[in-house]
Amino acid sequence: MTEPNVPGGPNGENAAQEEGITRRAVTRTAAWTVPVALAVAAAPLAAASPTGGTIVFDYPEYIVGPGMTYGSITGKVIPNVGTSLPATVTLTYPPGWTGPSTASVDPATGTFSLNGVVAPSSVGSGTLTATSSGFTPGTTTLTVAMNPVPAATDGIVWGENLGTTLYRTGSVIQTYAVTPDNLNGAGTLGATSIIAMAGGYRDHNSYLIRSDNTLWSHGAGSNACAPGTTSTTAGIFGFGGASALLPGERFVDTVAFTGGGYVLTTHGRIFSWGFNTATGSLGDGTNGPDTNVPKVVLISGPDVFIKAISAGYTGGIALDTKGRVWTWGINDQSDLGTGLSGNQSVMKPVILQDGTPLSGVSQIRGRFKGGLALRNGMVYSWGYGAGGMNANGSNSNQNYAAPVLTGPGTPLTGIAQLPKFYHEAYHSAALGSNNTVYTWGYGSYYVHSPASQANRQYAAPYAGTIPSGTIKEMAVSYYGVHVLLTDGSVWNWGYGAYGQGADGTTTVYQRNPVRALSGPGSPIVAGGFFPNSHGGVFAHK
Repeated sequence: MTEPNVPGGPNGENAAQEEGITRRAVTRTAAWTVPVALAVAAAPLAAASPTGGTIVFDYPEYIVGPGMTYGSITGKVIPNVGTSLPATVTLTYPPGWTGPSTASVDPATGTFSLNGVVAPSSVGSGTLTATSSGFTPGTTTLTVAMNPVPAATDGIVWGENLGTTLYRTGSVIQTYAVTPDNLNGAGTLGATSIIAMAGGYRDHNSYLIRSDNTLWSHGAGSNACAPGTTSTTAGIFGFGGASALLPGERFVDTVAFTGGGYVLTTHGRIFSWGFNTATGSLGDGTNGPDTNVPKVVLISGPDVFIKAISAGYTGGIALDTKGRVWTWGINDQSDLGTGLSGNQSVMKPVILQDGTPLSGVSQIRGRFKGGLALRNGMVYSWGYGAGGMNANGSNSNQNYAAPVLTGPGTPLTGIAQLPKFYHEAYHSAALGSNNTVYTWGYGSYYVHSPASQANRQYAAPYAGTIPSGTIKEMAVSYYGVHVLLTDGSVWNWGYGAYGQGADGTTTVYQRNPVRALSGPGSPIVAGGFFPNSHGGVFAHK
C-alpha cells in the first residue's frame, strides 16, 4: 500500500514532505666482556618463548529477561607472543545460570562463542568466567532484568471520538469525561481492567492492554489494526510462532504511530505492527509488507535492555537501562536524530552533535517527526524543526540531539518531567521542578498564550494562568495541553471543538485552562494520563 499522507499542520501550516616487541636501542662499546655480550644475545631468545596471555569478553554485560536464553556470548583469547592458543576455554556460571561448560577457540583468530546460556527466573546479576591454564581469566556480567507491570485501572476518556477510538460506542463527541466501559467485543473491558492505552492517528485506531495480558485495537479498522477491528467491533492481536510470548512475559506499555504501534513487555522486548512499506517502521530489519501480525523489533546489542518506548510520526523510540536512546523508521526530515540519512529498519543510537551517543537519559517522548529526551534536568530535541519544534532559535531540522533553548545559547534547565505526547503533536511542553510549564513549537490553538497563536522558537513559560496547585502530570495532544494537579483535578486548554476540555462545551478555542467534568458541576478526579489520540484524552482513575 502507499505510505500514509502526512496531515496538514495546525491552522493550515504545511507539514513536512516525506524527506611485536619493542626494539631495544643498544650502544656498542669496546668495553664489552664476553658474559655481557652473551647475556644481551640471549635476551631475544628468552622473550620469544613466554607463556600465557589474557581472555576477554566482547561486552562487559549481557542482559535478558527472566528465563530467557541469551544470544551468542562472545570473547577472545589473546596469547602472549610465542604462546599457542588453547583448544577451549572453561566456563563457570553464577548460581542459577546454565550453559555449556566449555567453548571452542578458533585456532586462527582466538575468538570463541557460546550459545544456549539460560537465565534464571529471578532478577539479578552474576559473573561468568572463562579460564584456560596459564591465561588470565576473563569475566563478564550476566544480568536478568524485568520491567514492572502497571496496576490495572479504570479509564476516563473525552474529546474527538471518530471511529470510536475513545473506546466508547458511537462517534458522538464526549463533552463530558466518561468511563470507557462499553467497547464492543466480548469482555473487552471491565472494572479496573486497563493497564495502558494509546491513540493512533485520527479515527484509524487506538490500542489497549487489558489486565488479562491481551492487546486490543479499536477504531475504523485501518491497516494497522488487529484482525477483525472495525468501527463497531474491537479486535484482539494474536501472538504466536516467532512472536509468541515467553513464559511469564506480560505487556507493560503500548504506543502508537501513524499507521501502527508498539507494545513493550516485562522482558524488555518490543512487538510492532502496521505500516512498513519502505519505512522500516516495524524495526524488524524489513521494509515491508504492512502487517497486523505483531513482529519482534530487533534489539541492537546484547547489553541493551529496553525499559521504555515512545513513537514519532512513523517510527519508534526506545530507552534502555543504561540511559541510551534508540530510534528507527522513517527518516526524511532528520526524524531519528542518528546522524544517518534514509529510513532505518533496525534501531540506531541517537547521537549528540559531536557524534557520540546520547546517554544518561531518564525519559523519552515522541512528537511529530522527531523526539525529545530528558537528561539531568535538560531537554534534548531532534528531528523536524518547522515552527520552532526543536527550540533552537530557528525552523531548522536537527539530525542529532541538542538542548532545547530558552534563548540564544541558553539551555532550558531544571526540568522534572516530560509530558505524555501524542505522536503527531506540533507543539511541545515540559514541566519544571518549580512547577513551571514551558512550551515551544507551533502556537496554533493558543497553546502558548491566551492572547496569541504565534509560534515559539525558544522555550518559555506558558503565558496563561494555571489554577493554583502542584502539577503531578502533563499531556500534550494534537490540539492542546492537559495538566493533572495533585488534588486529582484535570485542566485543559487549546482547541475545544471536539469537547477536548471535557467541560460540557464544544468551544472552538479554550484560551484559558478549563476543568474536566464528569457531569454538570461534577469535576473528575484522575490518577494520571495515558497517551492521547488525535483529538481525545485518556486519563486513568
